[in-house]
Amino acid sequence: MKRKEFILVALILLIAFAGITIVKYRNHPGSGAPSTVAVMPDFVQTFWAQYNLATECRLQGKIDSSIIAYKEALKLNPDHEDALYYIGIMYMKADSFEKAQQTLGKLTELNPQSERAFIQLGNLYFCVNHTNYFHPEKSKLYFERAYELNKETLNPNLRLGEIALFQDRTNDALVIFNKLLMMDQKNAEIYFMIGYLNWKSGKVQYAIKDLERTFELGLNTISNNEMGGSAIPAKNEIIGKNLGCDLFMDWLTGNLSAPGKYDIRVKMPEVYRKFDQYLITMRGQLNHD
Repeated sequence: MKRKEFILVALILLIAFAGITIVKYRNHPGSGAPSTVAVMPDFVQTFWAQYNLATECRLQGKIDSSIIAYKEALKLNPDHEDALYYIGIMYMKADSFEKAQQTLGKLTELNPQSERAFIQLGNLYFCVNHTNYFHPEKSKLYFERAYELNKETLNPNLRLGEIALFQDRTNDALVIFNKLLMMDQKNAEIYFMIGYLNWKSGKVQYAIKDLERTFELGLNTISNNEMGGSAIPAKNEIIGKNLGCDLFMDWLTGNLSAPGKYDIRVKMPEVYRKFDQYLITMRGQLNHD
């Protein structure tokens, strides 16, 4: 009798362990497979093999190969949040904006608290690479949603400031960028935008100091982190703000190289006039809201 009871208890424990393994597979938020690979069902092992291959390809910049591997992983687990998130980003990099919108939209349906998904949808609708998807008002709504989910995150606030500036809502933009300065005093883009707005309003002395600070910090301190965390060098992989897609980052990286020795008072109006003309031109080309 005791032998039967022992076998029954062992069987129950085995079933419970298998169930826990499958739950981990469906909900695991990280990028690596669980350590219990040896006891996982074959389809779970296959999922993690495809997912890890996709991650490796993504980090190597192999966009098409990464998409193929993520798609294979999602066939086995269609609701895996990390796989949906990263394939959405890869679709954006491949200019497959409709697929990116569908994938990231599904992620927000699965998890309405996914701040990062709303940030990427905001990026998608504020990307100059695809004018059919350039809708600042839609972008604004997604970034506002991300902001509501996490009011301490830099990225949504920064993008809301850029949208306000693009839409020529200078007062709104100045309020946002001044608020951002309280959050991050080592971000060159924030100083540049405040300086530009000061220049626009005739506050020349403030604009000079802001541009000096911009050059002191350098472009490598511009925060491009997808979640608005610590700044990373502009030459590194950028997830949250894609070079070639972001109209502000495109201009900044192309025009704010480290200066030589010259009078900043002479350089300041030239830099801001060029940026002002750039904004006017881009508004004419892209603004269809």
